Amino acid sequence: MRLNILDLLLPRETKFYTYLEEEAELLITGCTMFQELLANIATYNESTIKEKLFAINECEQKGDIIERRIIDELHKTFITPIDREDIHLMTINIDKSLDILNSISRKIEIYRIRKVPSNVCRFTEVIVEIACELRSLLDALRRKGKIDDTVQKMHGLENKADDLFHMGMAELFTEQYSPIDVIKYKEVYEHLENIVDSIDFIGKLVRGIMVKLG
Repeated sequence: MRLNILDLLLPRETKFYTYLEEEAELLITGCTMFQELLANIATYNESTIKEKLFAINECEQKGDIIERRIIDELHKTFITPIDREDIHLMTINIDKSLDILNSISRKIEIYRIRKVPSNVCRFTEVIVEIACELRSLLDALRRKGKIDDTVQKMHGLENKADDLFHMGMAELFTEQYSPIDVIKYKEVYEHLENIVDSIDFIGKLVRGIMVKLG
């Protein structure tokens, strides 16, 4: 790790790393709960389903609080550890992922989805994996460590998500699904892909940050 003379001369507010890590942990928690919900939704009773959906919504609300805190602190802080625009972009993309996750969860309730295609369950495993890679990425950013392997894994998961999306959509347009089911599951697939894309974007962003840091 190269020593930057500015790190010695100027105090930098490292609390932003902590806030981003807290936001990422909420995303991991939410994605994990969502994955468990869909894996077991056919066996859960209505009370358990509502309990899981409420917990996911709580993650999203807590994420909103952290996002507002980061934005407020950016306005008040003179020197940030990395460009404030980059902090802002990471913040809103993690928050976007939480928002989308909560939106899918609401659709599960509104559409009364109690059974999902197997590819949807595989997709939820991908969002958990890429959210965990995001945690590793933020840890490396704080330490100014190596990120190449993590970014590569994230990109690989994004490619896997693309494949699952196309396979899932192809499966939907078969005779085993009704037109109403197609509409429901298509929206679920699109939301899941958007979560993966938002997290993968952060990987690309951090790669650019590391280039700027030298």
